[in-house]
Amino acid sequence: MFLTNLQAVSDERNPSDDFWFQPGAALGHTQSGAVVTAETAMRLSTVFKVIKVISETIGMLPMHMYQALGPQRRERMRAHPVARLLSSRPNQWQTPMQFRQMLEAHRSLRGNGYARIYWADNGDPEMIVPLHPDRVTVEVAANGLPRYQVRSQDGTRPETLLQGEVFHLVGLTLDGYVGINPIQAEREAIGSAIAARDYGSRFWNNDARPPFYIKVPQPFKDNEARKNFRSEWQVAYGGANRGRPAVLDRGMEIAELGINNADSQWLDFRKYSEVDICGLWRVPPHKIGIMDRATWANVEHMNIEFVSDCLLPLAVSWEQTVARDMLPEDTEEFSEMLLELLLRGDTKTRYEAYGKAIQDGWMTRNEARALENRNPLPGLDEPLQPLNMTTAGAAMLPRGGGTPGRAAALLGAAAARIARKEVGMLQTATKQGQPLAAAFAGHDRFVAEVMAVPQATAEAYVAGTVRQAEQLNLAEGFDAQAWADAQIAALLRLEG
Repeated sequence: MFLTNLQAVSDERNPSDDFWFQPGAALGHTQSGAVVTAETAMRLSTVFKVIKVISETIGMLPMHMYQALGPQRRERMRAHPVARLLSSRPNQWQTPMQFRQMLEAHRSLRGNGYARIYWADNGDPEMIVPLHPDRVTVEVAANGLPRYQVRSQDGTRPETLLQGEVFHLVGLTLDGYVGINPIQAEREAIGSAIAARDYGSRFWNNDARPPFYIKVPQPFKDNEARKNFRSEWQVAYGGANRGRPAVLDRGMEIAELGINNADSQWLDFRKYSEVDICGLWRVPPHKIGIMDRATWANVEHMNIEFVSDCLLPLAVSWEQTVARDMLPEDTEEFSEMLLELLLRGDTKTRYEAYGKAIQDGWMTRNEARALENRNPLPGLDEPLQPLNMTTAGAAMLPRGGGTPGRAAALLGAAAARIARKEVGMLQTATKQGQPLAAAFAGHDRFVAEVMAVPQATAEAYVAGTVRQAEQLNLAEGFDAQAWADAQIAALLRLEG
């Protein structure tokens, strides 16, 4: 009384069902004359191949559980009960690939994929069993939550399941509860393809001969005579006698109808309908063997489009459905379907990508080995740091307590360059009698650039250098090497 039934009509009906008294559209009848249901559509090779490539790909992709450890950190949870269902054993008889392939085939073909979740006493999911969409009816209660009426195999024992007891994959939906059945929504397009296929079957069944008619010089005496002649002809030259030479008398002639496959563009329509059906599921035609427009130059990009346009929305739907139906609301746990497996490319391209990532410092060498299914090696867990790169506004190299290795050598060379210039500036100012403040004008910009320090830091350093130089008696000479060593030490203490 307070429930709304949202379930579309089923393709499997018993003789007493009201379904048989509905208009022809509900039965799958189309303008082309073909009857389109999920079963008849799967007998069309194009639909079968499209559903197969989508469901198999989703079924084979790795799907893992993770624990969020912060904004940018996470940890894989191998022992999580949901991870076991998704990656190891969903139920007692199906593998993870079989389960996900079946559920995705249900969703892609009928708009909805259902599975019943069995919960253990401790609150963990312990088994998930697929349900055929034709045995499930979705109802919306007054509180806005869905509930599911599930019929048994023989249709005699209906059972009501609530949200949280059903894993519900939803396709394109207009009401937020039930996905649209793509076969019913596009039955005219699929019906035209079925009609074209059936026409070809009849054509080849007739030995690839177009229809013909027999001209007789005199009309038959009556309709009964015409029927008798047609029946005798069928017996003599039809069935097992097809291909026998015909014997005509009384001036009869055989004339073929002027319609052939080229005139009706049957082959062109078959190709168009195949591509059109691929577009319904956003599958590139080359994935089902239609190679008319596939070249070495564009196949790689079409494969990328298959991942980004067709599979990515389905993967996100799987991840969010797992979070909604199998995980607590306030948890930091989440699932992820790994599409990187489909984008790995050839060996040369893959290794070049690893090398670039390792050189840029955002991937470790052991992480690259893990992606290639190789065991980690000691000493390869630290990211490499390029010496010619730094963050915006930061110093070119670390300074302060003495950076080991090559970085310290480069930083010391930069400081020595500045110290040598300062010695020359002091000597020139002494010979020319120039004030030291004037001699060091603009030197702060040079220090800031070479040492990669802020301008204020460079200005403070130069002011201190001028004060120290003014306290020396430069006219009587000074120890240039000692001055340079002291200045190098001061430069290395500058903070970036």
